[in-house]
Amino acid sequence: MSATDANTKEQLVKNVKAWIQMDNEIKEFQKEIKERRDKKKDVTDKLLHIMKDNEIDCFDINGGQLIYSTTKVKAPLNKNTLMNALLKFYQNDQNQAQKVGDFLMETREEKIKESIRRKKI
Repeated sequence: MSATDANTKEQLVKNVKAWIQMDNEIKEFQKEIKERRDKKKDVTDKLLHIMKDNEIDCFDINGGQLIYSTTKVKAPLNKNTLMNALLKFYQNDQNQAQKVGDFLMETREEKIKESIRRKKI
């Protein structure tokens, strides 16, 4: 084995160890973030309930305000929602709705994503 092969192998082992260490750290951080998000969601639900019941639009706090607001959000577009909308549009013409729905689903852009993931044995 030549010196460059040994260097390459050593560098590979070093990179794998570094990747595993970073992966472990990220998992720990994500766990902590999830716990904090869950706690924040609970407190947010309580605040929303109090602010709505007492008709409070905003709280002045250090560095800004907490503002109660409502927004309308559209549901995500999935195959079931799309097919129901097409059936309505084509006035219950199942064949036409199915053809258009299939065409739309089949012509969606596909992307190839390369990644490295860890599999526990």
